[in-house]
Amino acid sequence: MSAPSEAERAHASTVRRTTLAAAIGNTVENYDYAVYGLVATVLAKNFFPNSSPGVALLSTFAVFAAAFVIRPLGGLLLGPLADRIGRKPTLVVTLIGMALVSTLIGLLPTAATIGIAAPILLVVLRMGQGLAAGGEYGTAIIYAAEFAPENRKGEMASRVQMGSLAGLLIGAVVVVSLTLSLGPEAMQAWGWRVPFLLALPLGAIGFYLRSRLGETPEFLEVQEVAQDRPPVDRKLWRGVLLIGVAATHAVGFYLAFTYVQNLIIQLRFSLVTATVVIGCALAVGIGLVLAGGRVSDRIGRRPALLVATAVITAASYPLMAGLTSSTNPWALGIFAVLLAAAPSFYTGIAPITYIELFPVHARGTGVSLTFNIAVAVFGGSVLYVTQWLVQTTGDNRAGAFVLIGSAVLSGLAALALPSVLAPRVRRPTATATPEAAA
Repeated sequence: MSAPSEAERAHASTVRRTTLAAAIGNTVENYDYAVYGLVATVLAKNFFPNSSPGVALLSTFAVFAAAFVIRPLGGLLLGPLADRIGRKPTLVVTLIGMALVSTLIGLLPTAATIGIAAPILLVVLRMGQGLAAGGEYGTAIIYAAEFAPENRKGEMASRVQMGSLAGLLIGAVVVVSLTLSLGPEAMQAWGWRVPFLLALPLGAIGFYLRSRLGETPEFLEVQEVAQDRPPVDRKLWRGVLLIGVAATHAVGFYLAFTYVQNLIIQLRFSLVTATVVIGCALAVGIGLVLAGGRVSDRIGRRPALLVATAVITAASYPLMAGLTSSTNPWALGIFAVLLAAAPSFYTGIAPITYIELFPVHARGTGVSLTFNIAVAVFGGSVLYVTQWLVQTTGDNRAGAFVLIGSAVLSGLAALALPSVLAPRVRRPTATATPEAAA
C-alpha cells in the first residue's frame, strides 16, 4: 500500500484539528452540567436550606431541568445563525456564553447571604447556560462531520460526543479531588464554587482553538445556493424522528452518568465513592462512543441503533437491580459501568444520524432545534422524574423503566429512518482546509 500523499496528510491533520475544536465546546458544556449534577447534594443545602433533604434534592434537580427547558429557544436562535453566517462564528458565541455563565454560578451568593434571591438567580443562570448550549451541540457535530471523509463521518461526529463524556469525566475528577483535599465541611462552605470557576480557563482554551479555524467546505459549497431555500426542511417527520432517536441519547446520558451518581449516594455510599464509580463508567464509555460511530460507518445507522436499543431494553432492569443491591464498591462499579455501556455506544451512533436527516443548508436549524426539544423533554426531566418515581413507589430500581421506555421509543424511530435519510453531499474534489476557508 502506497504512503499517503502530502495533501492527504494535510487533510487528515485538518480533520483532527477541526474535530478537537468542535469537541472542546461540548467538553465545556458537559463539564458545567456534570459539576452541577455531581455537587447537587451540596447545592441543595446551600440554596434550599429550609427544605427536607428529599425536597431540597428535588428542587435542585428542578433547577437542573431549567437549563433544558430553555435549550429549544437557544436552538431556535443559534441554529439558523449557523445556517446563515456559518458554523464557526456560532461555535465561538456558544462557547463564550457557556464559560461566562458557569463562572457566574461559581460567584453566586447562597441563600444564607441573600435569601430567596439565591435560588432565583441560580435558575436564571442555569437558563443562560441552556440558551448557549442550545446552539452548541448541534453546530459542533455538524462542523466535525462536514470536514470528515464520507466513510468516516460517523466516527468524526462520535468524537465530538466523546468530548461530552470527557467533560463529565473532568468534572468527576475535579469534584473528587476537591472533596478529598478539602473535606466535606469546606466543600459545603466554599469548595463547591471552584469547579464552576474552572470553566473559565477551559473556555479560554476552546476559544483559542476555535478562533484559529475557518468554515466547513460543505457549508461554503451550498452557501450561495442556500440563500433562496427555506431555512427549515418542510418534511416535519425528519424532526419527529430525530426527537425519537434522541430520546435514548438524552435519557441514557443523564441517567447513567448523573442520576446514578446521586443514587449511589442515596444508597449510603460516600460522594467520593459515587464519583469514582461514575468516573470509571465514563472512562469506559468514551471508548464505546467511538466504537458506536465506527460501527455505524460500517453497517449503517439504522442497524447499529436497533442493536443498541435492543441491548438497553434487555439489560437495564437486571443491571439496575444489581447496582441497587450492591453492598461493596467493587460490585457497585461493575454494575454502573455495565449499565452505562450500551447507552454510551448508542450516543456514538446518534449524532451522525441527526446530521443526515437534514440537507446542508438547513442542518443548523433542523438539528439544533429538534435535538434541543428532545433534550428538554427527555434529558431535562429524567433526573426529576426518576427521583419522583423512586420516592413515590419506594423502588430504587425505577430508573430502569425510564431507560427501557426511551429505548423502545428510539427503536421505533430507528425503524423508520431509511426512507427519510437525506442523501450525503459529495465532497468537492479539491481538499479544503479551515485556514483556506477562513
